[in-house]
Amino acid sequence: MTRTRVFIRGVNNMRLPLKMQSRTRSIRDSLYPTGYNETEDMSNNLQYVRPTEDIPGPKALPLIGNLFRFLPYIGEYHNVNALTFMRMLHDKYGNIVKFDGLKEQPSIFLFCPELCKSMYRLQGKIPMRIAMEPLHNYRKSRDNIYKGQYGLTTSQGEPWKNFRSKVGPHMMRPKIVKTHATQIYDITNEFVDKMSTLRDPKTLELPDDFMNELYKWSVETMCSIALNYRMGCLKPNLAMDSEPQIMINCIKEMFDLTYQIENVPSLLKGHTRNYEKLFCALDQINVISAKYIEYAKNNISKSGDNTNRDYSILEKLLDIDEQTALVMALDILMSTDTTSNAAGALLYYVANNKEKQEKLREEVMSVLPEKTTPITHDLLDKIPYVRGCIKECMRLFPIANGILRNMPKDVSLGGYLIPKGANVMACHAVLSMDPKYFVRPTEYIPERWIRDSPEFLLYGSTHTHAYMPFGYGVRACIGQRFAEMELEMLLMKVIRNFRIEWHYGPLEHESKIVNTVKSPLRFKLIDL
Repeated sequence: MTRTRVFIRGVNNMRLPLKMQSRTRSIRDSLYPTGYNETEDMSNNLQYVRPTEDIPGPKALPLIGNLFRFLPYIGEYHNVNALTFMRMLHDKYGNIVKFDGLKEQPSIFLFCPELCKSMYRLQGKIPMRIAMEPLHNYRKSRDNIYKGQYGLTTSQGEPWKNFRSKVGPHMMRPKIVKTHATQIYDITNEFVDKMSTLRDPKTLELPDDFMNELYKWSVETMCSIALNYRMGCLKPNLAMDSEPQIMINCIKEMFDLTYQIENVPSLLKGHTRNYEKLFCALDQINVISAKYIEYAKNNISKSGDNTNRDYSILEKLLDIDEQTALVMALDILMSTDTTSNAAGALLYYVANNKEKQEKLREEVMSVLPEKTTPITHDLLDKIPYVRGCIKECMRLFPIANGILRNMPKDVSLGGYLIPKGANVMACHAVLSMDPKYFVRPTEYIPERWIRDSPEFLLYGSTHTHAYMPFGYGVRACIGQRFAEMELEMLLMKVIRNFRIEWHYGPLEHESKIVNTVKSPLRFKLIDL
């Protein structure tokens, strides 16, 4: 059998007549079926793999590739969002799909947890993620600000590794994250008090633009963590031309324009007009951020060595490297879009599942006997159902649709050759809704994440690599612990103060670089 396989591999590399190529492929397919062979992927033995062009997927045309598939009237993917596009690929072509024509290298989509597991094993010691290139182009063009340090989002290779090694201890260690619990609680407490005043007096419903209020909460929280400085986002009647609101609008515009440039096929390679808009938005973000970073630095110099105060991420990093501190602070302030949308979806699922909400309230009241009981970091170790509610929300409403890796060398995945430089996407947003891995996948069942609950064995994930809301490995989301603490405190405060109801249809969302809430969040809040 081994000799036959080697012979066929040799034949594949020869120029043969079409009939003979077809016959050879049939023989090879019978010897090496399309089924996934984990053993050979683990060893990354490229001797027996099928060629890249054999991977199922839409066939590209000369010159224009698959661009025609996105055109109005004739294109099957016209006006389809990112998540729906992935589901269509999976439904039509299977667990591994190749899509040519949008990038120089093929894009490979994985819809099987074992394939995702293998990809992570083969990603290399310093994973590459060639994404958000428009943002990277902007940062390279603003050398007076970034000075060759482009942060965690767009850096690659050794520069990324060096940057991560400096900031990681101050963003990931539980002991360090714990010191910011009081800051997060104070802002969240103020925000929940504000929610009461935002309600319509007659209907007790929040306004159509409540999503914007969640953005304010997230920006204010991250500014406090990064700079130990309050931006003033929670002030009543914040003007549309205020710096906090401009910051929020520009962050949303940044994500939207980056998606338009990077992911929406266009005959105009440069997307010139969108690039101009993107650079303008990023300039505004940097001008506002620089102002508050300077305020924070002045406060640090006035505070001296007072050990009784909170230390910001900026201050901790300034002791290591000033440029790293400034770039990381900018990255933190631009990351608020993800937490705010996760918060909006979380409140929706809790409001739309009354039985789960009552079970959640029972746990919250056991640790917060009074509405005024402060939420300390120690209390967050006693709320398994709160954490289950958040995990289940992230399964049904993942902020990112998948995890992208750029292959550092030729590798074998699913029995196929994946060439060096190919973009491979582990499509976890599709996997997290697949009934093969989650029983009753469309239902909100927080118990599936609680190990000592009777429902855990019945509804829990059947594969550890099906669900990855914060990424995987050394390139996982560096702000995960902060995001989780923000969501935990917000959910606890809302549930302790209100019975929250939803009287409208299913939550609508938009799927681009991140998934964003589109429905007006008109929650009804009934005082307890």
